[in-house]
Amino acid sequence: MSESNLYRIVEVTVKREGGRRDLGIMTVRQALELPQVPSLEYSHPELNSRSDGRFLTRDQLQAYAHCA
Repeated sequence: MSESNLYRIVEVTVKREGGRRDLGIMTVRQALELPQVPSLEYSHPELNSRSDGRFLTRDQLQAYAHCA
């Protein structure tokens, strides 16, 4: 696990029928400590994905955290 990746910042949102609702900004580590809820999405820690509509799933965020 890459320790530095755990401290990068992501925005966590809940995907709903009417769009997304922001939950907050936190570290990757904090985001992965949240309960496993299928409707949670995460911004990419290295990209401004909020502006282009790309979000990561929990599995993708976890894979990012384990990258060297």
